[in-house]
Amino acid sequence: MSTIDWVVVAIYAMIVLAIGIAASRKQNNTDEYFRGSRQLPWWAVGLSIIATSFSAASLLGGPGEGYNHGFLYLQLQLGDLIGYGLVILLFLPFFVRLNLTTAYEYLEQRFDAKTRSLGSLCFLLFVIARLGGLLYAASLVVSTVTGLPLYLAILLVGIVSIAYTVAGGITAVVWTDVLQFAMIFVGLAAGIWTVVSGVSGGFGELWGAAGAGGKLVMFNPSWEPASIRSLPTALFAYGMLAFGVAGTNQQSVQRYVSCADVNSARKAIFLGWFSGFIGVAATLLLGVLLFGFYSLNAGLPDDIKPDGILSYFIVNQVPPGASGFLVAAIFAAAMSSIDSALHSLATCMTVDFYQRYSPSPRSESQSLKVAQGLIVVWGVLGILSAFYVASTGESLLPFLIKYTAMFLGPLLGIFLMGVLFPRINATGAFYGTITAVIILVVGSEIGWLGFPGIWRSAIIAPVAIILGLVISLLGGKPGERSLGGLTLWNQKDS
Repeated sequence: MSTIDWVVVAIYAMIVLAIGIAASRKQNNTDEYFRGSRQLPWWAVGLSIIATSFSAASLLGGPGEGYNHGFLYLQLQLGDLIGYGLVILLFLPFFVRLNLTTAYEYLEQRFDAKTRSLGSLCFLLFVIARLGGLLYAASLVVSTVTGLPLYLAILLVGIVSIAYTVAGGITAVVWTDVLQFAMIFVGLAAGIWTVVSGVSGGFGELWGAAGAGGKLVMFNPSWEPASIRSLPTALFAYGMLAFGVAGTNQQSVQRYVSCADVNSARKAIFLGWFSGFIGVAATLLLGVLLFGFYSLNAGLPDDIKPDGILSYFIVNQVPPGASGFLVAAIFAAAMSSIDSALHSLATCMTVDFYQRYSPSPRSESQSLKVAQGLIVVWGVLGILSAFYVASTGESLLPFLIKYTAMFLGPLLGIFLMGVLFPRINATGAFYGTITAVIILVVGSEIGWLGFPGIWRSAIIAPVAIILGLVISLLGGKPGERSLGGLTLWNQKDS
């Protein structure tokens, strides 16, 4: 890292903090803090949707994936489109029209308070498990490309993310996400320009070398259930996983309910998907071009892992200035995921637990202070968690995949019970979901659930629904209060 690189990174960090400070001047109530008073433009929300899921792991993993497997990973974007389409069709009208702050408020209106708490708890456990991994992965990359000690990188990324998230609420999160996504594209452009400039034949020569290496294939129609690079797996297994992430994850839902109306939220979702498609394609393209580059020049060292290819390229080939933009892009990708995790944690704990179960009504200022305090608390715990992972060197990826399916699969089942099955009552929804989680956990531990991990959400959500329906048939039918305007079949009654 040269002086000019550090200047680029410093300017970017100051802009992010300035956005948080500017947004903090309008934080007078929880509606502004949690939803931006529903006045955020749909295009900013759309970019924030994809920036939230575009983590540092995405920015580093994409080039590594493109280097090794070409454009096959792009098939997953079709699964994302299916997932977002199902959210628009089934869930979005309820989230926006019912004027919700968290997705789990719907579950209380449709079922009861304990089902709402169960849904919110599933989400909280998922995010808590993920937060330390996000912070560690991001800091590891920042440490590698800047030369900072790992623990100092963890502190730097964590403190900056906490600071502007506490100050500005969802408004700061969304607008910094817009900036961060723009910075990601600037960094990718700098990387592509560098690699194209590194060979005499430019883009054409790199493209030809990639084609000769079989890296330009985009579709694999074969049935390979365990492979994410198989089109059927991308459409069905990943499509259902994407449906769960986009439809039941408060980090996504919080953006939908920040839009002015259903039409604005719909446009935000489609923009988010399209931006994600372009972003994933750009990272894969960089990886494909890097394959051509290292095929024509000296190859990579044997000990370089796929996620380390971009870092190696930055350190050894990228000139001063351009490397600063790439480092800032990695920094941006990291913070856009961490800030969203922190803010959504605080929102759910404040709205679904503190406000819901408080023995007496809480004022706006009290709730706002609680939310800000929770962001700090969870931010510090995330830093400590990242310190622990750094000390052990353990990989969190298998753990995170397990928790995604364990909690978001059954959570998707709860919402589908509510929207699609009027006969399912609160008892069926609650105990059907708990039973499904137990089946998934026990079955995974003893090894009799042999299907690949990516299929678990697609399988466990229907299992939860069947269990919920069976249990409900043993009891009474839900009352009109639990159905009016709350299922797909009688939306007009609301």
